[in-house]
Amino acid sequence: MQLIDIPGIGDKTIEILNRANITTPEELLQYYPRTHRYYHKRNIVASRVGEWSILTGTITKPFSKHTGRVSLQNATLSDNTGVLTLRWFNSPFIVRTIKTDVAYEVMGKIEIFAGKKQLINPQLKVLKENTSVKETLILPIYTPISTLKSGHLRNIIKSTLEVIKLEDPLRAETLAENHLYPLKKALDNIHFPDTKEDLESAIHRLGFDELVALQTESLLLKESMSPPTTPLDGNPELLSSWLKNLPFTPTPSQTNAINAVISDLSQPRAMHRLITGDVGSGKTLVAAASTLWAVTSGHRVLVLAPTLILAEQLYASLNKYLAPKITTSLITRTQKGNAKADVVVGTHAILSKKHNFDNVGLVIIDEQHRFGVKDREKLRGINPTPHLLMLFATPIPRTLAMTTLSHLDLSLMPDMPGGRLPTKSYVITKDKRPDAYEWIKNEIQDKGQQAFIVTPLIELAENEEESPKIALTTLEKELKNNFPNLKVDYVHGKMKDSEKTNHLEKFRSGESDILVATSMIEVGIDIPKANIILIENAELFGLSTLHQLRGRVGRGGGQGHCLLVTAKTDPKTTERLGVFVREKSGLQLAEYDLATRGPGDVFGTLQSGSLGLRFANLSDPTLLEKTKHVAVTLAETPEIKYNTS
Repeated sequence: MQLIDIPGIGDKTIEILNRANITTPEELLQYYPRTHRYYHKRNIVASRVGEWSILTGTITKPFSKHTGRVSLQNATLSDNTGVLTLRWFNSPFIVRTIKTDVAYEVMGKIEIFAGKKQLINPQLKVLKENTSVKETLILPIYTPISTLKSGHLRNIIKSTLEVIKLEDPLRAETLAENHLYPLKKALDNIHFPDTKEDLESAIHRLGFDELVALQTESLLLKESMSPPTTPLDGNPELLSSWLKNLPFTPTPSQTNAINAVISDLSQPRAMHRLITGDVGSGKTLVAAASTLWAVTSGHRVLVLAPTLILAEQLYASLNKYLAPKITTSLITRTQKGNAKADVVVGTHAILSKKHNFDNVGLVIIDEQHRFGVKDREKLRGINPTPHLLMLFATPIPRTLAMTTLSHLDLSLMPDMPGGRLPTKSYVITKDKRPDAYEWIKNEIQDKGQQAFIVTPLIELAENEEESPKIALTTLEKELKNNFPNLKVDYVHGKMKDSEKTNHLEKFRSGESDILVATSMIEVGIDIPKANIILIENAELFGLSTLHQLRGRVGRGGGQGHCLLVTAKTDPKTTERLGVFVREKSGLQLAEYDLATRGPGDVFGTLQSGSLGLRFANLSDPTLLEKTKHVAVTLAETPEIKYNTS
């Protein structure tokens, strides 16, 4: 079955989906909701302000009025308990389509205006006779894909589920032993659950699949990795001299990691080592030392980063460490660079067919979890197989290292370079935000500081009628009002790479004082004068992500400050954020996050830095062992194809 066979999917929709790398019905079903919205059946008098509600009743004929470029359509909904206002913007067709002699099912968020309840842009459906209305409706909310909004995606995914036939890769006894939904039932309920229990069971099954896929890939890698290759015999005296002449003394962790890498590079089998350490532990120095060794052995080095910003920063750091004796070049989609340099730094763009690098002895991948299986297959296709060094900024909990990453040689870097002050962290309630703004303003004006303000607005644009760009712009306008004499700029993941670079360079050079950003800055952004970060809706982020964001400040030797803004005061939020304030170790935070984050917490929580896993529960050693056993069984059954992409 192809996408064109799905009712409701035409050529234009296929073109948009293909641009998002969705080329099959199966891939479309893997485009999971960002969150689920709970609607509750209410009558008008019992409806609660701020709640998403399902109401039934009759609607008066709408009337339309125009104000400038905006048209407003108004009507009222009545049931046997009361009346509320229905309001639409720029929807003149509503006047023609609403019938006054039928009952409607009306869905929306209850708001209040001038003391009266209202619904803005509600969803309407004619209520047929003898049709019952659900007490609770769970509606999936999808991140829009170009012009495909959440509602359109909901419709085509529903159509796909109605016609597709899927073969379950797991045996019936495996499903029974682990209390798992069949795959089709899991997909039905991850998109359109009837109950919260159905949703959690779907999450359990898909999380199980994620772990099996990850461990299957691990087994396949274990078989294919470390083939015979050229040992890299570098220059020990030159490396020793280079280390001694650094303006600082490497930490014991850095020294141990460098020694482990040099030992691996000197072997006739390809290295496959992962360096993992806390924010600011100095992994780039290990990469530079490894690069120096490889180049002095007569071989070239490729360095890959997942984003242009991170690639540019890696290029600048390596060039600072290695120039002028070693030539370093940057190649991206917009920058050609010198493909013959000793060291070529770039994004995924350098894996394209037009680049044919020869004599590559070492490949370094930063933030390796952001590169897919196909990317790593391209690297393994280089002949002879290069040594592979991977860097990972998020500390890896022990259970994960022992199971899903057991095929890798690991170097842990718990030490921090001397001279860096621990960042001070604070939790502040939203009513104290004006005080925080005043303090930030004084720090910038009196001490020449710079500040990040991180908002999840773009990631959290759940409401189909709300533009995340407008939401971000609204916040920027609010900040400009609060900081009238300061330059406020913004950057987010929806920008073009050139735009991101331009805005970040302005911030780095001091042209702007405050940078409004999304969590895209969590990795690799290094602004020496930025000693303050304020994180809005902090309760929505995983602790590892908050720790990464905290690591963006205090990098120039000054005292860093991290302010967590939250409107929630429930015990769970208070405990989590309290742990974050007290705990400075990224590893301890990662362990805590895994132990306390259940599958029901996945939706509505921004998680990252976890190997791309959306549903899996990595804190359960028994579950990890079970999925590893299933992965081994599948590996021994070649006729069963298990998706590991």
